[in-house]
Amino acid sequence: MILNILCLKLIFIGFAQCQTMNVTLTGTGMCLGGNFKNVIELKKHVQHCVVIVGYLELAFRARNNFTGVQFDNLREITDYLVVYNAIGLESVGQLFPALTRIRGNKLLFNNYALVVHDNPNLREVALFNLIKIDQGGVIIWGSPQACYVNTIDWKVLTPKGRHLISPSEGQVECNVPCFCTSYKPKNRCWNNKKCQIFIEDEQCDNQCLGCRKTKKIECFTCQYYTFKFDCVFKCPVGTFVQTDSQYCLSKEECHEFGGFVWNSTCITECPEDYLLSNKTVESTCEPYSGREMNCSSLTIQYSWDIQNAENCVYINGALILRLRYVLDAMDQLKKYLNKIEEVSDFIVIESSDVITSLDFMSSLRVIKGNKLKDGKYSLYIYNNNYLQTLFTPEVTKNLQIKNGTASFQRNPILCMSFIDEIKSRFPTQPNDLDIFIGTNGYRGGCKEVRFNFTITANSDTTVKVSFSIEDYNTHYTALYARLKPGVQSKAVPENYCEIEWRDADITTISGKSFCIVELKDLVPASTYAFCVEIFNPKKVQLSRSNTVNFTTPIGTPEPPFILQLVASSSNLVVLRWTDHKNYIAHIKSYELDVELLEMNPRESMVDYCKYNDDFFEEDDIRHAIVRKPPAAYKRDCESKCGILSSVPPGVMAEEYFEVCDEHFSCNYSEESVIVNSSISKNYVRTLALKLDGPRNDFQVGGLAPFSDYRFRLRSCVDRKCSRSARGIVRTFRAKNADVISNISGHADGSGTVTVKWKSPEITNGPILSYSVEILPRININNILPHVVCVRANETEIVVKSVIISKYLVKVCLKTLASSRNCSDWVIVTADHIPIPPSPHTSKMQILWTGVLCGILMYIATFLAVWLKSHRRIQSDTIPLVDSLSSCRVESDAPALMLSDFVTFHTMSLE
Repeated sequence: MILNILCLKLIFIGFAQCQTMNVTLTGTGMCLGGNFKNVIELKKHVQHCVVIVGYLELAFRARNNFTGVQFDNLREITDYLVVYNAIGLESVGQLFPALTRIRGNKLLFNNYALVVHDNPNLREVALFNLIKIDQGGVIIWGSPQACYVNTIDWKVLTPKGRHLISPSEGQVECNVPCFCTSYKPKNRCWNNKKCQIFIEDEQCDNQCLGCRKTKKIECFTCQYYTFKFDCVFKCPVGTFVQTDSQYCLSKEECHEFGGFVWNSTCITECPEDYLLSNKTVESTCEPYSGREMNCSSLTIQYSWDIQNAENCVYINGALILRLRYVLDAMDQLKKYLNKIEEVSDFIVIESSDVITSLDFMSSLRVIKGNKLKDGKYSLYIYNNNYLQTLFTPEVTKNLQIKNGTASFQRNPILCMSFIDEIKSRFPTQPNDLDIFIGTNGYRGGCKEVRFNFTITANSDTTVKVSFSIEDYNTHYTALYARLKPGVQSKAVPENYCEIEWRDADITTISGKSFCIVELKDLVPASTYAFCVEIFNPKKVQLSRSNTVNFTTPIGTPEPPFILQLVASSSNLVVLRWTDHKNYIAHIKSYELDVELLEMNPRESMVDYCKYNDDFFEEDDIRHAIVRKPPAAYKRDCESKCGILSSVPPGVMAEEYFEVCDEHFSCNYSEESVIVNSSISKNYVRTLALKLDGPRNDFQVGGLAPFSDYRFRLRSCVDRKCSRSARGIVRTFRAKNADVISNISGHADGSGTVTVKWKSPEITNGPILSYSVEILPRININNILPHVVCVRANETEIVVKSVIISKYLVKVCLKTLASSRNCSDWVIVTADHIPIPPSPHTSKMQILWTGVLCGILMYIATFLAVWLKSHRRIQSDTIPLVDSLSSCRVESDAPALMLSDFVTFHTMSLE
C-alpha cells in the first residue's frame, strides 16, 4: 500500500506537467474530460457540462479560491474523478453537488474511480447525491481534517472496488454528529445535514438512477439510455449509443463530439483487436493483423508505463526498460508486453533490478535496427543485478535481427551460456569490448555440479542433508530458502524478490568422501529449496550444485485465527476463522469447545438489593468480536478490503498470518479440553464438537440468552491439534425471557401479607434480585406501593401492611439484561374479614352511634366544601399503577443476522 501511495504522488506530480485536454461542449451537455491545473480552467470548460466523457483530474499547482465555485449541472463522469492538492477546498461536494454516478469505464491504476488525495484543508467529501460507482474503488488519503469519512458505506456505493482509506481520515472528532438513523451501524451520512442515499430506498421511476423526491419521474441519471435529457429503454431510430455515457446521439452530434459511427454505436476510438481505418469517407474500425497496432518509442520506468503498453504489437522506435522499484514487475511485464512482435529501432534493458528474465517478450520476432543505440547496438543489456536468463528458447531460435550488434555489460548472474546462444542471431558479431570478459556471470552458479542429496528430517524444524564429494579441500556452502506456500518450481539464490536465502558452512573431514550439514530453525510444513555452492581455491573457481526441494514435517499445527465471533440472536453464535497458510492444505479436522461462563461464587453472594444505580446497560461490544489479522499483514489487509468496508475488517485479507501473543496463549499446561457436552435448563452448558476440515465458519445454537460463552477452536492434523484460539461473546437478550409466573399469596386479618412466586424458566442471564410491590386495594389515588427487595435465591416473602380485605401484588425481576421486568398485578384476599356488629346490640347504642356519625359527616362536608373553594387547580396526578411497566422492552436484538449461510449446530433439548 505504501508503494501505491508513492505511485499516487508521482503520478499526481506528473499531472501538473500535462496539458489540459480541450473540452468539447455539445447540445447534449456532454463534454470531454481532462486534467485541470486551476479553478479558472475548470470553470471555463466544465461550467455547463452534464456528463464528462472520460476522466476529470483536478491536480492543482497552488492555492485556489473556491468561493462560489460550484458545478450544479454535472451529474455523471464516465471514467474517474481525481481531486489532488486542492489547497483551500473544504468540501468536494461544494464543487459537484449534483454528481450522481461515476461509471469507471477506465480507472486510475486500473483500480480506482474516486481519488481524493493530499487536500490539507478538506473537512468533508460530501458528495451528497453520489449513489453509484459502477466499477473501481476509492482512495481517501492525505486529508487529516476530513470528517464523516467513516460514516459512509463505501461497500454499498462501490461493491466491486478496493478502498484505500488513510487511518488518519475521519479520526478527528466532528463538531456536530449526524443522526440519519437511531441504529448506529446504519447511521450513514456525508455530513451532519446530508445522509447517504441508497438506491433501494429511492422509489424512483424504473428508468431512473436517482430522482427528485417531489417528482419521481425526474431522473438525476438514467438506468439505461439518455436521449435529449430523457430516459429511454433503447435509443430511437436514427440515433446511435455513445458507448461511454450511454447517450443516444445523431450522426451529426457524434461527429461534433469528435467520434464516428461504427457497429451502430458512436465511438471515439476502436476497441481492442481493432484498428482505426480512414480508407473510406467515414472512419471505421478493422481487425488488425499483428504489426498494424503501432506504438511510438516506449520508455518504461513505472507501473503505469507497463500498463500503457498493453496493446502494443509494433513499436515504431525503441523499447527502453529502466525498472527499479515496481511491485510484481515480472507479472505485469508478462501480462502487458506479451504482444510485442516488432521493434523498429533497438531494445535497451538497463539498471532494472526487478527483471530476472526477458521471457515476458514471448511474441518478439523482429528487431529491425533502423536506428541503433550509440550508432552500434540493436540489443543493449547493461547493469542488471538479477537478470538470470534472456528470451525463451522459441524466441531465441526464431528471432530476426536485421541490423547492429549486442552489448552485455555488468550482469553478474547472467551466465555466458545464455549470451552465447543469442550471439549468432546478430548480423554483426559483438567483440570483446561489447561483451567484456568477467562482467557477466561472475557471481557464480553458471557451472552446475550435480549431487545426489540425501535429506532426513530429525524433527519438524531440523533436517540433515548428506552428499558425496570428491575433494575434501574444496569449500562447500549450503544455501537454502523457504518457498512461498504452494510454490514447487525451481528456485535459484539470486531471485531475491521472491524468497530469502540463508547459508550454512559445511565442514569437510580429511579422508572422508561425504559431507553432512544440519539445517536448523526451519518452519514446519514448509517447502524449502536447497543447493550447495562450491569454491575451488586452487582453480579460483565458483560453481553451484543442482537445486532440490524438500518439505519439513507437519508437526503440531499453528492455531487458527478467529476473524469473527458474533451473536446472531439470543441463542445463536456465528464463528468465522482462517487457518494458518502453512497448514491449510494439511488440516483434517477441528476441535471446538463451547463453555457457559456462569457467575462465580463470590458474585453469587453479592447482595444486589444494595445497588440502587442502574448499571445494567447493554454493551454492544460484548456481542461481537471482529479482529484483523496481526500487524505483519495489516498493510495487505488494508489494501484489499479497506478500513471502511462494510465487511468486517480482516474477512478479505490474505489467509496467512503470524501468531499473535495478544490472542493466543503459549502455555500448553494451562489449557484444559472439554470432553463431554452438557445441558443446564435446556441450554448448552458445555459443548465438545469435532468438525471435519478444512472449513472456515460454523454456528452453534441452543445457547442461553444474554449469557457469556467461551469458544476455543483448535486445528488438527491427524492426531495433533494446535493450541486454542479463544474468544468470549455474549448472546442477545430474548423477548420471551424473564417472565415471572405462578404468583400466589394470602393475608390474614392483621395485615400480614405472604407472597410466593416461581422463578422464570428462561432468563436473560443470571437472576440478580427480585422486588415485590404490595398495594392496598382502596379507592384513593396517589398511593404508592410498598416495595421490598428480595435476594435472587429466595422466592417467598412476608410483609407487614395495612389491614384491609384485598391487596394488589406484583413481582419484578432484575437480571444482567434489565433492571426491571415485572409481572401483572395479582389480587390477594385476606383470610379473615373483621366481624360486623351483632343484631342484639342495644338500640340506645345504635342511636348514639348514628347521632355521632351525623355530626361527623356534617363537619366533614363543611371542611370539604371549604377546602375545595380554596384549593389551586392541578392538572397532573400521580398514577396508582405504572400501566407501561409490564410491557416495557428496554432493547431489541438487531434485525441483521450473520447465520444465513453458515453451517448450523444445535443440541437436543431433552
